[in-house]
Amino acid sequence: MELIVVTGLSGAGRHSVLGALEDSGCTALDNVPPRLLEPLLELESKLQPGHERLVVGMDMRQPEFVQEFGPLMERVQGSSVRVQVVFVEAAEDVLLRRFSETRRPHHLALLGTAGEGIQRERELLAPIRALATTILDTSHLSLSELRLRIAALVPQLPARNTAVRLLSFGFKRGVPADADVVLDARFLPNPFYVEALKPLTGRDWPVQEYLLESHEYREFLERAESWLRWSLPLVQQEGRAYHTLAIGCTGGQHRSVALVEMLAHRLRNDVAALTIRHRELEG
Repeated sequence: MELIVVTGLSGAGRHSVLGALEDSGCTALDNVPPRLLEPLLELESKLQPGHERLVVGMDMRQPEFVQEFGPLMERVQGSSVRVQVVFVEAAEDVLLRRFSETRRPHHLALLGTAGEGIQRERELLAPIRALATTILDTSHLSLSELRLRIAALVPQLPARNTAVRLLSFGFKRGVPADADVVLDARFLPNPFYVEALKPLTGRDWPVQEYLLESHEYREFLERAESWLRWSLPLVQQEGRAYHTLAIGCTGGQHRSVALVEMLAHRLRNDVAALTIRHRELEG
């Protein structure tokens, strides 16, 4: 088993690191007291023998943390467990700004300032920092950059696919609130005005066949596919869990539905987590 201990300065982003590791498929537990770590490892190996990696968050809010951490790591490293210690830190001005923005008091500030608490914590955690296998400075990292650093830190983690949803809708009922990208298909030829096609939907081949006769429809489809293929790797790099491309027409029955159906057909083999929804048809 591999153990990843995430610790560091308050406000430096320890919770974000834990979250990124958990999102990548690791079992993660936070605020683990030092004296419970060894029983936890033993219990984990018995209950989930197939799990190769456990992530725990530890910090000095546990009174015994600073004194017990060094001897604890020596004992754990002496067993069959591989250990990584990730120490998360940030520059003092960044930490001060974060405490100011969240209006949280530093737990070591007591009656003093947050700056005094940060300095005191740095001093107390210096021996822990010296034991770290990785020091992660989050001062100027965005969430997507942090996820990239985590991926480099633990390259064996499986890549998380962004769940892509293609959504058709009708503008007469409003734009979907959860859409990341909205495309307007109302300028395309409208099967609603063809008597034989009016009762059908964009799922039906006669409607799709009618639309494919339009050069503008075919170009819309090509450009939508090209856009998604180009942008999706960048969206995934940013670390998004979900990405919704919404295509709208007037009523959400013909043009937008056909575009979503045909776009999904083109992309399904290349986009792992792809789903479709027709808002106006499904109610």
